[in-house]
Formats: sequence, C-alpha cells, structure tokens
Amino acid sequence: MQVSSPLPAEPGSIPRRPATASAWGGALRLAAQRLAGYLLVMAVVAALWQAVIVALAVPAYLMPSPAEVARAMLAHGPEIAQAAGLTLQATLIGLAVATVVALLLAMLFIASRWVDAALMPLIVAVRTVPMIAIAPVLVLIFGRDRWNGVGMVALLSFFQIMLAAKKGFEAPSRHMLELMHCCGAGFWQTLIKLRLPCALTHLFTGLRIASASAILCAMFAEWLSGAPGLGSLILDANARQQFALMWAAVAVGTTVSYLFFTCAIALERLVQDRSR
Repeated sequence: MQVSSPLPAEPGSIPRRPATASAWGGALRLAAQRLAGYLLVMAVVAALWQAVIVALAVPAYLMPSPAEVARAMLAHGPEIAQAAGLTLQATLIGLAVATVVALLLAMLFIASRWVDAALMPLIVAVRTVPMIAIAPVLVLIFGRDRWNGVGMVALLSFFQIMLAAKKGFEAPSRHMLELMHCCGAGFWQTLIKLRLPCALTHLFTGLRIASASAILCAMFAEWLSGAPGLGSLILDANARQQFALMWAAVAVGTTVSYLFFTCAIALERLVQDRSR
C-alpha cells in the first residue's frame, strides 16, 4: 500500500514553533532581562558604595568595602550557601502553604457571603498584629527549627495572595455568570471554567507581592527563634564583628529575594503565553 507523502510547505512560509517552546522561550527571556538589569543595578550600587567609603574615609568596622564583602563571600561560600539553602527551603514551603490556604479561603468566601463577613474581620485583625507580639506563640507551635520560618512565611504571605485571589474570583461580570448558569454549570464548573481563568492575573499579582518579602519573613523568623539560616548567620556575624560576612549574607538574601520576584513574573508570563 502506497502512503502519500505530506504536502510540501508553501514557498516563503515560516514553520511554526510549538506553543510550549515559544512560551518557555518568552518566560526565560524575560527572566534573563530582569536578572541582567539587577546585575547592572548592583554594579552601580557597588561603585557608589566604594566611592562613599573612599570619599568619607569610612573605617572597615563601620562599613566594609565591596571588595572585602566579595572576599568574605568567597571565603565563607559553603557556610553562606548552606544558610541560604535552609532559608530558601523554608520560604518555598511557606509560600506553597500560603498559596493553598489563600485559594481555599478565597473559594470559601466566594461560596458564602456569610462566611466572608464573619471571617474577614478576624483575618484582618490577625494580619495587623505585630509579628514580634505573636512570635513566642509561633515558637511554641513550630519549635526553633526551620518549621518556625515556614509558619512565619505562610502567616505573613497568605493575606496578599488571598485578597488577590478573591478579587480575581469576583472579576467575572454578572452577564458571564448568568450565561454559565443558563448553560447548566454548577458552582465548581463555574469556578474552574470561568472564575479561575479570570483570577490568574490577580493571583500572580498577589504572588509577586508575597514573593518579594517572603525571604525577609523567613529571615525574621530565624532572628527570633535562632533557627539556622541567613537570619541567624547575619546575627552571628554581627555579634562576632565579622561585618564583611554580615554584608555578604545580606547581599545573598537580597539576591535570593529578587530571584523569587523574578520567578513569579516569569511564571506569570509562561501561563499567559500558554493560555493564548
């Protein structure tokens, strides 16, 4: 049996790349551009830092030079990497827990206005309490290991994500909801096929806001509980007057925080491109 050969491409036509490859390429390019911009900004900051130290003759025990910070980063590389890994792990788990809890609460608020009216004031009250006041309670609940950082990140991050998800679930117009009702869609079908796609943009906005401060939340928990990580490393270096090491840990924490923010933006770009 003779198999017919595929039709030849038209002259001058451009072969289309798979949508998945194109989406990944756009997300990676966006991440690379933002990281290149961050490196440029850090280079300018380091140059200004060095100029201020030279112009004002700042002693090293008050402010080490960028070169001293770089040497400390190389000399204590394994120690900084281990601390950053612990802080990063607590942050990732905390953000995952915060996202799941925020989505569940947002769905619950959409399903019942009575629950929204009853729980929202309580959530706002808990969120506005200073963390230094409830930190001892968190230490008692989660202990002094990395789970304390997970709890702190989840507690401080879920509020922004929950508000953004709730706003997104409420984004569909009344006519769109009536159309889904006329088509016989129930609550879960409307949620998955209409509300969730409309909520993606708002959800990623909340994730961007939460991811920018998640590392700081984990470091704050380490400061309070003494759990190993970048926060404890900064405190220990300051107590030992190893200021170059302290600033090296601060620089690593800032870089990791920006990487989180960039990953959230790239993930949003990837989801948007794949949904087109």
